[in-house]
Amino acid sequence: MKKLPLKSSILVVLFLLVLTGCGVKGNPVRFPAISDKAPVVENMEALSVEEAVLLKWNFQDRSGLISYIKIERSDAGQTGNECRDCPQTFTGIGRVDVKEKPADKEKRELSFTDNQAVKGNTYKYRLMLCEENENCSEAAAAEINFK
Repeated sequence: MKKLPLKSSILVVLFLLVLTGCGVKGNPVRFPAISDKAPVVENMEALSVEEAVLLKWNFQDRSGLISYIKIERSDAGQTGNECRDCPQTFTGIGRVDVKEKPADKEKRELSFTDNQAVKGNTYKYRLMLCEENENCSEAAAAEINFK
């Protein structure tokens, strides 16, 4: 049996490496977004209550994937929010833990009170449904002219 020269051996090894496809298989992929069928937020309202804004909505998480709901606020008139139909800048102002609530699959009414709202401003609020792995997706939004 004949021995392969060193050059041929190296070429064979390189050829095998190319065939096996060593290296990166593709770009990293995010976790898939929360499915449309899993959680449901309905009837979100922003109400003026004395010196605060009360947000309330109906929530049902059929799949049990949601850990908490992050509440974000955008102040129309702040830098970056002058245009009513343009994308707005939101800031997190609180969260509602839903895993601590009863584990039933029925709809329930949840609420959040924004005590930092200033009268005379127009605010837009949005709810972000978040899983334990911090994967969040927008669920609902409401706007109020706080007077």
